[in-house]
Amino acid sequence: MDEFMFGGLIVLVTAVLPCLVFGYLIAFQGRRGLISGWNDNKVSEPEKGGRIIGISLIIMSVLLAIITILWFVRFFTEEELTYYLLPTISLPLIAAIYVKIKFRIN
Repeated sequence: MDEFMFGGLIVLVTAVLPCLVFGYLIAFQGRRGLISGWNDNKVSEPEKGGRIIGISLIIMSVLLAIITILWFVRFFTEEELTYYLLPTISLPLIAAIYVKIKFRIN
């Protein structure tokens, strides 16, 4: 097993699968308690806010899987990998900020 395969498996098992599962639970099962610091009383529409954050987590996990597979087949270098990972992993953070601004209770 070479280092690319080992690294790809680690990313898929420790990042992609948990993000996919937690995103599904948050977005479609209403488990908003999984969101760190979440309080339904501080959000005007908690269902919509949770759905936005959960879907952004699902999108991030899919993009992370695609990037990892492309890195595994050596489509791009490790330096380019960081350029693709940084915007991808910031998606849930941007979604959380959006939800906090749009659905906050004054």
